[in-house]
Amino acid sequence: MNSQLSLPSKILLALCFVFAVVSVNWVAISSQRITHLNLDCGEPQGESFILGNAIAKVIHENNPRLDVSVIATSGSDENFEQLEKGAADLAIVQADLPGGRAARTVAVLFEDMFQLIVQSKSGLNNLNDLVGHKIVLQPNSGEFYSFLELAEHYGLKLEDFQLTFATGAEAEDLFRQKQVDAMFRVRTLNNDYITHMVQQTRAQILPIEQAKALQVRHPALEPALIPMGVYQGYPAIPPVDLPSISLKRLLVASQTIDAGVVKQITQIILEHQREIANAIPESYADLRPLVAGIKRPSASEGTGIALHPGAIAYYERDRPTLVSILVSFLIKNGGLLIALTTLPAGSLVGLWEWWQRLKQQADDRKLLADRYINSAIASIEIPGELEDVDRQSYIRSQQKTLEQLLVEAATALAQDQITQQSFRVFNEAYNTARLVLQRCAENSSEDLCDRYIQTLISFQEPSQSDLSALLQQVETSLIKKEITQEGFRTFMDAYRATARSLKTQRQEQAKSSPSTE
Repeated sequence: MNSQLSLPSKILLALCFVFAVVSVNWVAISSQRITHLNLDCGEPQGESFILGNAIAKVIHENNPRLDVSVIATSGSDENFEQLEKGAADLAIVQADLPGGRAARTVAVLFEDMFQLIVQSKSGLNNLNDLVGHKIVLQPNSGEFYSFLELAEHYGLKLEDFQLTFATGAEAEDLFRQKQVDAMFRVRTLNNDYITHMVQQTRAQILPIEQAKALQVRHPALEPALIPMGVYQGYPAIPPVDLPSISLKRLLVASQTIDAGVVKQITQIILEHQREIANAIPESYADLRPLVAGIKRPSASEGTGIALHPGAIAYYERDRPTLVSILVSFLIKNGGLLIALTTLPAGSLVGLWEWWQRLKQQADDRKLLADRYINSAIASIEIPGELEDVDRQSYIRSQQKTLEQLLVEAATALAQDQITQQSFRVFNEAYNTARLVLQRCAENSSEDLCDRYIQTLISFQEPSQSDLSALLQQVETSLIKKEITQEGFRTFMDAYRATARSLKTQRQEQAKSSPSTE
């Protein structure tokens, strides 16, 4: 018998050997691959940035293959924008801001508080007293939108205030130098910078009431108290308990990040809180208690941002799987299975019916998956005859419908009503539709802003009431997210130029008109 291998057999054996070597090397390389992530955290002196650095350090210490870089930004609004652009992978944000299409919640980190601070002995006692006064806000931040929400609830508009925009340190300098009358901050209680400022300037913190009413339109906002003496025991600052509004600060991740990576991150920050607290520098030791607030978001907190699949995988890790349920059933019902094997041949009819039911279930699962996929594709169909505002409203409605489809499809997958393969096909259709709708919304926003500017330019001899009415429309569009902040700033530049021109014309007319005795 000839024991030598034929040429085809040798080639096949060589190919198998090469495949095995490549596979082993690929597994080895994959196990050593470093995943680099950007975490956008806000201002360098803020709680989010300090806590973000501690979280990044502990993540890397517990999983050296995860390298998290902490990025300083102007605040939550910029963080969401960076997530949408793909420039950020993780971000710490305010829960009351709309999350965009890319953001998915990982965990609640801590609680922030609305804090309205005014100069000592200013005679200002509530938000309405600030009309006509100078207020400093942080640009491109969640604080800006929080102030908009607050002002809108009290029937106030941006033009009712003299707004100044400055970053955190610059804003505090303006306040200390009394160049502004008030500042609005969304920060934790006993914030180090607010503490030093109110102690040194004897500034007054104003009460913010009607939190429950605000919560009706903004579910992420919650009633809260600023305790008496939280910033100084004697004399007490504030001198009494003050009503205010709190909201959660969230860790969010881009939906494009691998679920396995997010699951590891979630596990580390939930199970290594003592290490995170110890990683906060001694100079910021007063922030360490914040770490105890890291938790899973609850459905009642109204963040409006869906959980990341990786976070869900960690939070529901103890939930029994289909395989574990089947194994448990087999162990508990072994006698029943033995009895089934001894059934007479007539029972084959029952087995046939059982098989038909399984086949019908498979058909039903495919039909349900097809419905989700077709609905996702249909969501990008936008009637061309819609006006700008109606078009924006329709797009937002379609985006909400698409997000609801994702929730329904994920629920159907969890309940084994559709297959994983069908869900992957749906997810591709969902992502495509999401990007199309996002681009349509951006185009519609630009068109609407252009229309507002054209309306402003078209005024022949505008009255102050004409300008105010148009400005109110634009502010409403900004609040409703119908136009972007960049578009709003462009309009405001044109608005101010028109207002100055109108004022100059009237002054010249007044000078040129003959005086009457």
